[in-house]
Amino acid sequence: MRPYVMIFATETLDGKLASSSGLSRLSCHEDFVLQHVLRREVDAVMVGANTAIRDDPRLTVRLIPGKSPARIVVDSKLKVNPSLKIFRLPGRKFLITSNDVDDSVLTDFLKKGVKVIKVSRKDKLLDLKEGLEKLAQYGIRRILVEGGGILINSLLSQGLVDEVRVTIAPRIFGRGVSFAGSQNADLVKDLDVLLNLNRVEVLCGGWVHLVYKVLYPKEPLC
Repeated sequence: MRPYVMIFATETLDGKLASSSGLSRLSCHEDFVLQHVLRREVDAVMVGANTAIRDDPRLTVRLIPGKSPARIVVDSKLKVNPSLKIFRLPGRKFLITSNDVDDSVLTDFLKKGVKVIKVSRKDKLLDLKEGLEKLAQYGIRRILVEGGGILINSLLSQGLVDEVRVTIAPRIFGRGVSFAGSQNADLVKDLDVLLNLNRVEVLCGGWVHLVYKVLYPKEPLC
């Protein structure tokens, strides 16, 4: 059995999570509050290695009352540093990495109480279904994925996403980091994901929040 997986992202009208210069603060206040509401409602928040390194996020609930979820980093090459806030702050934290990572380099993570989950590779990428099934053994039933593009692409390509929530900011970048892609073509796959639009909300008078259910491809929850 795998957890329910929901993607949340705020992007420009042309589908960019960040500009080519690194600008990524796209949310308005209502969008930030919504993000924290969603964090409160899940068991864990997941990000990829590049997002963890670039943003050094806390992934906690701060704008509303509630308990912060567990934090998960997916890193196939173990690029992240155990000094990141994700690993340093109190609370449950997980690191999903490859079976071929040497145990000796995991010592500092383990000292900080990080649960390390090793998985096999699938077409050069981590087998995230295996990772999700192992997370379920720790009681993780609902996961909110907050980026980046490589992780989102991998989850979608493996049919492991149940819901996609996207807030469209009233901006256009032209170049930058794509919602489900990367400039490194070896790390992303061509996608053909079928969605069903369930809800539309207008935030802050100009941001539009869209809620989709994933129809295809989709691995069953059990």
